[in-house]
Amino acid sequence: MVYDVVTYPRLPSKAARFLEGLRYRMFHYGEKEELLRFLEDTGARVFIDVGFVVDDKVLGHARGLWLVVARTSGLDYIDLEAAERRGICVANEPEAIAEAVAEHAIGLVLAVSKYIVAGHRYVASGEWAEKGWPRWMRGSIVYGKSLGLVGAGRIAALIAHRMRCLGVKKVYYWSRRRRPELELVLGARRLVLDDLFSSSDIVVVALPCTPETRNLIRYEHLARLPRGAILVNIGRGCVVDEAALARLLETREDIRVALDVFWQEPLPPKNPLVERYGSDPRVVLTPHIAGYSEESMIATAILAVMQAKLFLEKGCVWSPATKPCRQCTESPPSLDEVINLARSNT
Repeated sequence: MVYDVVTYPRLPSKAARFLEGLRYRMFHYGEKEELLRFLEDTGARVFIDVGFVVDDKVLGHARGLWLVVARTSGLDYIDLEAAERRGICVANEPEAIAEAVAEHAIGLVLAVSKYIVAGHRYVASGEWAEKGWPRWMRGSIVYGKSLGLVGAGRIAALIAHRMRCLGVKKVYYWSRRRRPELELVLGARRLVLDDLFSSSDIVVVALPCTPETRNLIRYEHLARLPRGAILVNIGRGCVVDEAALARLLETREDIRVALDVFWQEPLPPKNPLVERYGSDPRVVLTPHIAGYSEESMIATAILAVMQAKLFLEKGCVWSPATKPCRQCTESPPSLDEVINLARSNT
């Protein structure tokens, strides 16, 4: 008998309890072969996934599959075109990790502007005791700076609101469509990429990886950054030309860069960003953990199960990503509600 729900990896217990009443199975990290055999031999109506590559082959062999729910906002590990061809709905969870990603982006801005990571290494290595106070570690403040957002979705909006609280005076954004709410509430101005890069002291990239955004940001844009500018990428690695980024660091000693996403993940040790700039005080690299918080991981799992149950009961989803989906008219639980569930002791 085809199961109602299959998950990879296992869900946190606070989310798994919402599966009560359904026929389900959860697979541990590493049980990929077992998962593939199960999908082919037994099958499931709904597959709740995070990080497992769902390509045309997997979709073609998955018996009875109607819906794939990604426990993430990004969908670059799911073949959306293949899903549409096969009439399979794909949905995601764009809201639940937005707070975590926005906070991480701001943390990266502060880390490079204040030499926080370099300062830690200086103390932990014994250099402070050996060499004395690091006069070269003169940071900068965010107050009064200008912020440029490449992308203007939920995460970018949260970053803009919180950076305003830190004293950012001007907010610019690039997006394929206008965001009147950003303009009205924050006084943000929509600019073309060239102008955004030349006008922004801090640039945060918050775009997904699509055919249109691959290598969108090239050296011609990066070279326009003002003196002492900061570049942060918490979107997807493919958006920024990595060779251009390495060239920028080589030619501009004043530039600081903080990245959570990369073209190839995990980032190979021989990649110039690691080999040449891994210990550079101007650079901070984190291993794609911006959205990886205790609360956000539980919240995305809870919302994924709720969305799966809604689909099985009513045939609709909250966050459709492919044409075979039907969008529900009712709204999902608020982020506050889900975060409270994630933090509860029950």
